Amino acid sequence: MYRKMFAALTAFSVTVGIAAGIASAASVTVDPSLTKQKILGFGGGSVYYQNWITALGSETAEALYDTAFSGLNLSLLRVGNWLQDTTASLENDKTIIQAGKSRLGNHMKVLMSSWSAPAYLKPSGSLDGSDASGDSLLATLKTSSSDLYGKYAYGDFAHWWKVSYQKYADAGIAPDYISFQNEPDMFATYEETLFAPSETSKRAGYAEALNAIYDSLSSLSNAPTIVGPEPLGIGYNNFQSYMSALDDNKLGGYAYHIYHAGNGNDNSLNNYKNPENFRSPMKSIASSYGSDVKPLIMTEFCSMEEAGEESYMVGLAHIMQVGFTDGKLNGYIAWELFWGEGKGQLIGVCTKGWGSCSADEISISPEYHAMRHYSKFVNPGWKVISTSTDDANLKTVAFVSEDGDSISVVLTNSGSTSVTLDRPTVAGYGTAYAVQSKENGFKSKEISLSNCFVLPGRSVTTLVLVKGASEATAITCEDETTDENYVEPVATDTLVLADYSQTSDVSNWSSDESLNAVFYGGTAIDGISGYAVVPLAGCDQSDCGYQHAIFTLPSNVNSALQECSTLEVTLHSMADTTVYVNVGGAGGTEWVNYKYGVQGGSASWVTTAIDLSSEKDASTGAVYGSTQLTFNSDGPGVYISKMIATGCGSAAIPIRKMQAPVLSNGVSKIYDLHGRLVWTGKLSDAELSGRTIKIQNLKSGVYMVRTQTGTMTAVKH
Repeated sequence: MYRKMFAALTAFSVTVGIAAGIASAASVTVDPSLTKQKILGFGGGSVYYQNWITALGSETAEALYDTAFSGLNLSLLRVGNWLQDTTASLENDKTIIQAGKSRLGNHMKVLMSSWSAPAYLKPSGSLDGSDASGDSLLATLKTSSSDLYGKYAYGDFAHWWKVSYQKYADAGIAPDYISFQNEPDMFATYEETLFAPSETSKRAGYAEALNAIYDSLSSLSNAPTIVGPEPLGIGYNNFQSYMSALDDNKLGGYAYHIYHAGNGNDNSLNNYKNPENFRSPMKSIASSYGSDVKPLIMTEFCSMEEAGEESYMVGLAHIMQVGFTDGKLNGYIAWELFWGEGKGQLIGVCTKGWGSCSADEISISPEYHAMRHYSKFVNPGWKVISTSTDDANLKTVAFVSEDGDSISVVLTNSGSTSVTLDRPTVAGYGTAYAVQSKENGFKSKEISLSNCFVLPGRSVTTLVLVKGASEATAITCEDETTDENYVEPVATDTLVLADYSQTSDVSNWSSDESLNAVFYGGTAIDGISGYAVVPLAGCDQSDCGYQHAIFTLPSNVNSALQECSTLEVTLHSMADTTVYVNVGGAGGTEWVNYKYGVQGGSASWVTTAIDLSSEKDASTGAVYGSTQLTFNSDGPGVYISKMIATGCGSAAIPIRKMQAPVLSNGVSKIYDLHGRLVWTGKLSDAELSGRTIKIQNLKSGVYMVRTQTGTMTAVKH
């Protein structure tokens, strides 16, 4: 696989012609003679759930590391400094970082952020903001009458950072970059320490802490580069406020998050769906701080939803395009490289017996492929080059290799209709490789090279041009968007249980206790104006007992909980804090627990995927027969906008093709197209009869089936 593309000395154009079903024409111009900022890297965070990862079986762990590090060609890994617990073990981080280094070497740099100062340096005596009783005076550094840098314990904080860094270095995992405080402006319930841009009577100052840490680390022979100030978002000149207060000479790079973009664009999910919200504030920062002298890095962002959605792939690719063009970013780090419970922005991890996981598994989210379109084909040291287009829906960015023999062009079609690109015509150079990912379709698919390229609606395509490469020719423009092994989901794969954007009827809600009645809400909350208002206990179980809001499934879908594999609920907290709800089934022979702690965000809607496998008895396979959903929580309640069941297709998987026999021990294995083992066991002659394989609890999609009689590709509708 080529990773390089030719950097011509003159500009070339890609013209888009009219073809059947194409809505509009467009052109893309790439000018490699106009180079811009240098690339530091692309990556993700390994911040929580490290113990889940290291507890995986060796085979699954190796597959995870291959997928995360080699599969993404990862060049930036963000980790936490967890030695605020001064007795904490570094073994989990060491295992993960060394797994990356063994695959990628020094190609992969490590950035370490701290979430909190040690408890002994905070007035609250706690790492967590929740223990500060809402008082920001308790959530910052403790005061000091003898500190050399100001009125707070900056010197002690700097000494702790120096000792922490040395411990990581002694463990062989010294970070290349550090940010001494994650989101210094965020009064969080979890680990946090507040810093104002400069010290006030109520809060320690970021500028003073930076001076102390810079001086402390400067005595080290292998001192890391300090980046910052890493605020929560870039709206309202938040980043600039911190920068104007500090000594820029003490920073070796700039870092920020983008959870808010300003001008009222504070909802993470809305910004994910509207990436152009970021263009103005990113451009403003870039105008003052974008250069190759010090890298500018976006170090954390996600949609704040528990489970990734298909649309987030194009959303992330578009956000990155904004960042690497007008934002002049040198690096981009997604929040979750890994996450537990099988849910993750890039990769989900399930560890057998942990949480609700019944097996060691990894799952790849759509956003993984968005990141891969950049990280796999652009290496550190490459430079952004000039691109432009006359199609408002086509978002383009290109990168040239250090030695000038290659270009990678990332094309994000954010529109709903396809466009067709005639191949680039650059004398002496050709398109050597192309890969494409489609929303609700194939991902990271190698597409055939011909004299035209089709960009499906809502897709991401990377073109790889290499000096001296020859191109395939074709008489007509071929539509390369059809994968013979991909089947679009059919209507029966998804059952809508409730969608309050389509109905205001909440008559099928009830309560088995004294909860207030559910009613319909039509006032917009964080972009959604149709939802059920579901009151819950609002007090601890020990005081209130279990109080359930009950949703009875409509008659046309009353068997969905037995027939489908996953329940997806979109909900939002009624309070100004995150609420956690327990979701179960009822109405059959007994109450069934589906998932504890389903999250409802306080500032955004959260869609949670809930496994329905517990609707069947694990030992006997008997179906409990639930026709109701139950919700209980000690929170005051939730708004629910939508509930759908997925994986509801037929149990039969039509067989597409047969290959050579591969197994002889009678065991059969089923893999998805990412190579993940999703089922193992022995298939009977009856299950293999005819042209179908009857396997329950597999979602719609394409699978490779290995049996004692052969290997076959099967598609489940």
